[in-house]
Amino acid sequence: KYPAPPAILECVRTGLESGHVAGSKVERELFGKLATTPESAAMRGTLFFGMNAAKKNSYGQVDDKVQTIAVLGAGLMGAGIAEVSAAKDIRVLLKDKDMRGLSKGESMISRNLAKKLKKKRLSAYQHDKMLANVIGLTDDKASWHRHFSQADMVIEAVFEEMSVKHKIVREMEEVVPESCIIASNTSTLPIGEIASVAKRPQNVVGMHYFSPVDKMPLLEVIPHSGTSKEVCAKAVDVGIRQGKTVIAVKDVPGFYVNRCLGPFLAEAVSLLQQGADPLDINASLTKFGFMVGGITLADEVGLDVTSHVVNNLIGEQPKFLGVRMEGADLSMIEAMVKAGFVGRKSGKGFFDYTDDKAKKKPINPEALKILKDFQHPTKSAKGLSQDQLAEQMVLRFVSEAIHCLEDGIISSALDGDVGAVFGVAFPPFLGGPFRWIDKIGPSVAVEKMEALQKVHGDMFAPPKLLLEHAKAGTKFHSQ
Repeated sequence: KYPAPPAILECVRTGLESGHVAGSKVERELFGKLATTPESAAMRGTLFFGMNAAKKNSYGQVDDKVQTIAVLGAGLMGAGIAEVSAAKDIRVLLKDKDMRGLSKGESMISRNLAKKLKKKRLSAYQHDKMLANVIGLTDDKASWHRHFSQADMVIEAVFEEMSVKHKIVREMEEVVPESCIIASNTSTLPIGEIASVAKRPQNVVGMHYFSPVDKMPLLEVIPHSGTSKEVCAKAVDVGIRQGKTVIAVKDVPGFYVNRCLGPFLAEAVSLLQQGADPLDINASLTKFGFMVGGITLADEVGLDVTSHVVNNLIGEQPKFLGVRMEGADLSMIEAMVKAGFVGRKSGKGFFDYTDDKAKKKPINPEALKILKDFQHPTKSAKGLSQDQLAEQMVLRFVSEAIHCLEDGIISSALDGDVGAVFGVAFPPFLGGPFRWIDKIGPSVAVEKMEALQKVHGDMFAPPKLLLEHAKAGTKFHSQ
């Protein structure tokens, strides 16, 4: 998948065995060969040009930069947002409802920074300064109102419930300055609906971080129809300063990354219900180039979150995905959650995580019992190869990415590739969904989708934009 590391070892071996001149000669030859590989083109296109483009603010220069960010909720996401902000010398007001919740968030930040200090990635001064940038507050501290009155931006990372988001917006607008931005870290709820109760809806924007925040590089900035350009510019600027790779996304269910992930996960469930082995589904995707398999991904994200994401995409087009979310009985995921099998965080999901020492986690036999109740009565995927399993899941992801470009949810194929690689670790050596389509050819992709459409239904129907590229013989990327 990555031809450079073996080539580097070959250069070193030649240098050690035959001397510096011979090693340098092999290095020149191999470098020339590597520079012309499809992997090099894909990674230069997305990891270099794409990342550089994402670090430029498409909304324009920001003169009045955000200096103080208030973060609501000191859980995994809130603490992560606080950490990446404090690390870039942004003053952070981290607030939770009580000391118990706040202490967990502060401890997480402290542990993460201590690890970096131990590995000498931080000096003692930098470590102490970052910790000092975070001011902990709780609901019962009257002083939080005074602190929040100085905030330039509030980022809420609280429970995914619209009524809770509305309560936050109303409460914050009574406390923060009129110019203060209110950003939601929601992964599914419409930003326009969150802003519907605001007195100053132009100040409301979505900022969707990915977990864990300190490790996942992507940030989706989601303006609703009434968000001001200045607020968008400041939100993107904050993300860039936090070290994030930022893409702007339209306010639709799932935004971009989760919108693509929905059909992908639906297909993984569909294959399970057609009798495919969970281990084969995982192995097929890691063989394709993903870091983890689709079943492990669902467990890691949490089946409760997975259920929330997929259910949020079900409904009539064009707002929702309609037939593009069909093919599986997704109530199986809800049945798993009801049985207490939420994934790694609960100890059991599709796999059993109760033995911390086990390197390979065994399949949860109780999950298999639930799966039997949802087996497809006629279709079977037992005879499919790993390549076929991966192709069916990846084609549904890629198809939705193309729909997103077609519908203006993302502004370019480059943004789509960046979002997929940095949001869900779409194989970097393939460059992202659009560069992968360019590699195999739009006409080949259409043939594959149409063949699957005949067998399984319209969830595999090729998007109109893909058909246009196939007909014209053009690619999504010009270079």
